[in-house]
Amino acid sequence: MKRWYFIVFLTLGLYSCQDKNELLTTITYDEMVELLTDNSLTIPNDVPYYSVNGKLLTIKERTQLANHLPFADWMINADTVLVKVQLQDPDKVRIAQKIKPLLKNGSSDINCDHLEELLKRIYTRDQDARTDNLKVQEIDESNLTVVEQIIEKCGMPTQESAGELGHTAIWLVIQHASATKRKQYFPMLLDAAKNGLLERQDIALMQDRMLMDDGKPQLYGSQVFMNEDGTYELYELQDPEKVNARRIKMGMGPLHEYLSFFQLEFNVPQKD
Repeated sequence: MKRWYFIVFLTLGLYSCQDKNELLTTITYDEMVELLTDNSLTIPNDVPYYSVNGKLLTIKERTQLANHLPFADWMINADTVLVKVQLQDPDKVRIAQKIKPLLKNGSSDINCDHLEELLKRIYTRDQDARTDNLKVQEIDESNLTVVEQIIEKCGMPTQESAGELGHTAIWLVIQHASATKRKQYFPMLLDAAKNGLLERQDIALMQDRMLMDDGKPQLYGSQVFMNEDGTYELYELQDPEKVNARRIKMGMGPLHEYLSFFQLEFNVPQKD
């Protein structure tokens, strides 16, 4: 899905008249666009643009670097006048945006009727942290804080307010939280599954994780761990001859198919 940017090209002028001691506030590109859309931002004709290295850019150079503008620092004064635009390294900004707190003002920023965008961002952050090897623990803790604020203020969101990924995002965050948090929120997630908001296999994965937390055999065979030599091993399984029957009830395929992804075999004859 393409994202269309508002690109602000301004006539280059002199900056010498700017009070260098003026206190400026740095806003993001999205915040700049929001102010611009609301007609709350004043943009003079002489706003200077600077490269990542601090070089004053010509109009031609700005045009060539147009794709970098969404990653720039947009600096405004107390009167919401744009004073300066400082380009930043896009890769570094992308990483910073992924670990940036989601809420500026805590639960007051949460609209219980419109949670889709917020939960989508939580889902993306959770997955990107693992894909890009970012600060996983820091992001997990930040996501959990927001999810708990949502639950405290709104309860379990409706399908309409949460959107397509919303309930999966909540499940992921709790699945990646502590054993204490999993136990605390499991009844709520179980109710959500009964109401069709979560897949039954999500509940199965969390049940297995909770059993493993307690040092007990798992039910569905979802928990596999890595040995020191890099090989995988199936965590202890309760009544292995009945595991596929349990998995079928939770909408899961045969265990041997799942374990094949880890180069593991499962040949226990099954009973109904």
